[in-house]
Amino acid sequence: MKEKWKEDVWMDEIELAFAIISGKVSNAINRVMIRQFRNDEIDMTPEQWLVMACLWYNVVGDHPTQNMIAQATFKDRPSITRLLRNLERQELIVRSEKEGDKRANYVMLTEKGKALHEKVKAVSVKALESVFYGFSEDEVKTAISLLGRVFANLQ
Repeated sequence: MKEKWKEDVWMDEIELAFAIISGKVSNAINRVMIRQFRNDEIDMTPEQWLVMACLWYNVVGDHPTQNMIAQATFKDRPSITRLLRNLERQELIVRSEKEGDKRANYVMLTEKGKALHEKVKAVSVKALESVFYGFSEDEVKTAISLLGRVFANLQ
């Protein structure tokens, strides 16, 4: 059974915080990432980084399809197709038709895509250090854990 908050004032504060913070945090983190990528001359958007991270860290398995990546990143089909097309143009990934199913494509990193990982990782670490500036290691772990729980509630 889910907990119920009884105080209307407390609920109003949560509603206001959620309405303001949920979008702002995401947008602010994206701006930090964009700035870091530009400073380090990496031609990548935060959305492309998310897709590449799924591949670098094997989040979706050894032979992911476009659909698997779309589900992992919460992107719709047109968005993931556009993202993958751009990554393919940059020669960071290749797509190949899934045997027996012309509607599905496997997505694989190229050597160039694999090699970019270390450079991008260093940049993303810089960005995340600024995002979590002033937080202890335990606070960062707690924040990630809490956000994971919030996300789990939404699924």
